Amino acid sequence: MEQIKIISQALLEIEKQLYDRKLTPDSLAKQFYTNVSDLQKTFQIITGMTIGEYIRNRRLSNAGISLKTKNLSILETALNMGYETPEAFSKAFKRFHGVSPKDVRNQSTSQIINYFGPMHIKFSIESSAPLLAITEYYPTMYFVGKTISVSNDKSVYLKDIENFWHQETMKGTLSQLEKKYAATSFVGISLAGDTDRFTYGVGIVTTDQVEEMNEFEVVKFPPRNWVKFEVNGMTDEDFSQTRNRVLSEWLLTSDQSISLLPEIEYYPITEAAAPEIWFPNLE
Repeated sequence: MEQIKIISQALLEIEKQLYDRKLTPDSLAKQFYTNVSDLQKTFQIITGMTIGEYIRNRRLSNAGISLKTKNLSILETALNMGYETPEAFSKAFKRFHGVSPKDVRNQSTSQIINYFGPMHIKFSIESSAPLLAITEYYPTMYFVGKTISVSNDKSVYLKDIENFWHQETMKGTLSQLEKKYAATSFVGISLAGDTDRFTYGVGIVTTDQVEEMNEFEVVKFPPRNWVKFEVNGMTDEDFSQTRNRVLSEWLLTSDQSISLLPEIEYYPITEAAAPEIWFPNLE
């Protein structure tokens, strides 16, 4: 519930600071005392876009309205919207509206400009199949595998992650780990990264102590409770639907709090077990 409240408040804060050049994902994360990667991930799950995309769309939408209704030059409008040059503004404006700011300013086109209004979170609970979740304690746990840095943009990272799984499978990474650790599952992990990126890894997790090694990367997770949600399928869409339900349903009714990062995607090797998503319990 706390994560949803933060996104709801962040949307309101974006409107207050929309034309402030200091408005960034980092500044919002500091304002709400949260991790920027966690904020970015929650925001994208709820809104379908990154914080940067949302701010840009709101500014460009308002820029179109300003050019049609106010006696402002293109330069003034560009500066008001946080762009440093009219050239950069014109390119972004045309990508968003399909027409140039000059055409809109001079009323030389009859095309309707695109409107992108502010978003608000509407809380609702609908009856559906129960979201199965269990909380399980693990002592110190180690991820062993390979990692890459990927963009927060969903249209980019889904393909990059798919290619990464294929690459490491073809290189024999997963089969090597399966033999070395007698693994019964493979995992994909998401870890905090920079403002516009996060770290993704493929490999295995084990509670056996693991030392640093040259051939694989090792990530150590401290002892904690993990909330594990069963996923009805193995596809990206199946996992995405479960993430959305965790935010839109489970967090609204549960008395537990979770962090969305790190996240563990659990892929069992045998068909006897179901795939899962694991999130750290903050209690």
